[in-house]
Amino acid sequence: MKRDTLSHLVRFLTVMLLVDAVGLVAWSLFPEGTTPRTYVLFGTLLVAPLVAFLVTYGPEVVPERD
Repeated sequence: MKRDTLSHLVRFLTVMLLVDAVGLVAWSLFPEGTTPRTYVLFGTLLVAPLVAFLVTYGPEVVPERD
């Protein structure tokens, strides 16, 4: 049980950091002070935990097929 929790935490943090890194790269492509840059930054901050949660716990919700 403890090992399962640790693996979920590691997977969650890894996915979240990867999504944040992609968002920051996209954010840096826009010129300073532009509206799309702000949207990308806030969107990344909102989307990263959601994607990490779905990638980490989504497979457990889907029933196994024979």
